[in-house]
Amino acid sequence: MAKYVFVKIGGSFITYKNKPVSINYTALTSLKEIFSRVLGRDNLRIIVGNGGGSFAHYVVAKYSSCSEVNLVIKCHEATKALNKIIVDYLVENGIPATSVQTSAIIYYNEESGEFEVFYKPVKKLANMGIIPIVYGECIPVAGKPLILSTESVFSLIARHIKPSRIVLLTDVSGIYTCDPKKCKKATLIRKITPSSVSEVLKILQEQYEHLDATGGILGKVSSMAKLATELGVEVLIVSGFDADSATTAILGGYPQDSTLISPTD
Repeated sequence: MAKYVFVKIGGSFITYKNKPVSINYTALTSLKEIFSRVLGRDNLRIIVGNGGGSFAHYVVAKYSSCSEVNLVIKCHEATKALNKIIVDYLVENGIPATSVQTSAIIYYNEESGEFEVFYKPVKKLANMGIIPIVYGECIPVAGKPLILSTESVFSLIARHIKPSRIVLLTDVSGIYTCDPKKCKKATLIRKITPSSVSEVLKILQEQYEHLDATGGILGKVSSMAKLATELGVEVLIVSGFDADSATTAILGGYPQDSTLISPTD
């Protein structure tokens, strides 16, 4: 029986978020190594989503006061550009991957107030051994577009394709009590459970000041903790630069340097 694993390529991992429209090529090299190790293993089916990083978040901030038409166009332009760089690099290096435009498979029905997800192409590609790569994007609606994070995209697709696990690849080894790049007292939070998530979110809210277009680290932990509980699946957050830990997480193991968001206590 096929096992679907959702893998997020974090924006802070694949780009330099403080440098607009920048790519971290060390991250791309690590991605190639990770996917080459896990493809074809144990009936595994990989579904990937990349964050917007210094492409989308920069554009959304720059054009947020513009007309809805201009914002949607600029947002789509930026998100597709980053996604194409990732997909092209993987394909050029022997990884069977292809782009799936998020706003073409996810539609917001303003009458019902519900999202509609055309998930079958994603599932078909994964079952063929091809890695479909979706991404966080701006979804057109009347007024300002809805900005969907990659985590939100995963949440919607997961209603139709249940993952056995979700793995988030970031630029650090997991979730810390404060920003490990700035805080000397940063401690890795190794496990987050339904009973501890409120306290963890409180700590993160106090310690992490910056929120990007999709809510920053606070939004990611909150949405993934909710999804873990709803679906009964584990979420592992690991460094994408640590190919060994990332591979272990995707294959169902528990790397020492990681954060586990558990669906149970």
